[in-house]
Amino acid sequence: MDGSRRELIGLGHDLQLISELEVASSLREPDVFFTRGELRRFASAVSPLESMAGAFAAKEALFKALPAAGETWFWTEAELVHDHRGAPRFQAHGALAGHLARHRLRVSVSLSHSGGYVSAVVMVTGGASALTRFLNTTNRAVRRVLRRIPADAAGAPQ
Repeated sequence: MDGSRRELIGLGHDLQLISELEVASSLREPDVFFTRGELRRFASAVSPLESMAGAFAAKEALFKALPAAGETWFWTEAELVHDHRGAPRFQAHGALAGHLARHRLRVSVSLSHSGGYVSAVVMVTGGASALTRFLNTTNRAVRRVLRRIPADAAGAPQ
């Protein structure tokens, strides 16, 4: 992280048996589960199926880590890319990108491959100010509801 104060918002994990994806031909359809860019990267990888399993596990972990929202996201809105060192990260698109920006959320991902499995861990963090804004909004809403509840002479809610 960048050293600024961040709060843990969500944590997701997924474990994927690589061989399970051998028969999942629907995953190879462009723009259904993976973007065209992801599919090109898998095809050029030393172990295409292992790369696909890593991206699959990462997306599963991401959607487990994201807090509940009233929005619909598509699998292709979370594109797994790699930096110049090969470290994985998500590039968000569409409604997911808007949600992350609006709530000032950051996503970190870690992948590990071993013994025919891929493991992915995703951490979603938000600034402390985002958490404070959320709590203040919640407190205002609770106060509005409580003001509408009639009280008896002793001051207790009826």
